[in-house]
Amino acid sequence: MVRDVRLNRRRFMVFVAALGAIGVLGAPAALAASEQQAKDMVAKAIALYDEKGDDALAIFNQGAASGFLDGELYIVVQSTGEGAKVIADAAKPDLVGTPLTEIIDVTGKHFGEEMNKGATEAGGWFDYQWPNPATGKVQHKKAWTVLHKGKVFITGIYD
Repeated sequence: MVRDVRLNRRRFMVFVAALGAIGVLGAPAALAASEQQAKDMVAKAIALYDEKGDDALAIFNQGAASGFLDGELYIVVQSTGEGAKVIADAAKPDLVGTPLTEIIDVTGKHFGEEMNKGATEAGGWFDYQWPNPATGKVQHKKAWTVLHKGKVFITGIYD
């Protein structure tokens, strides 16, 4: 009986360790979006914009119902030029109309303006700290940005 208890205790400990490994190591990897998924979402948003013009912005702002908010991935669109601002945000539509001069991360980085000024038609990556809508925690974010028809289309992934 003592041996059975030890064996069961070992099995229990192995089971607990396995659950911990799955929960701690497996879940974030399964939930984390990839660079390719970010690029694909921006391409999908640009395709909808090309089809519907500015009407696409209202669609983006519908969040998950629009197909442009999926876990940590969501589309943001900025205007360009003097007075540039957020014109669509699938995760936080309340940011629509916010001047980019007011978009600052927790480290004080003016990443909204930085992405806007640095965006190209070929696309590029920008880093900053921002709340992850899937977890609610501020995390490092790497955003894919593309300049298209005078607008900057953005989506990002979290570490």
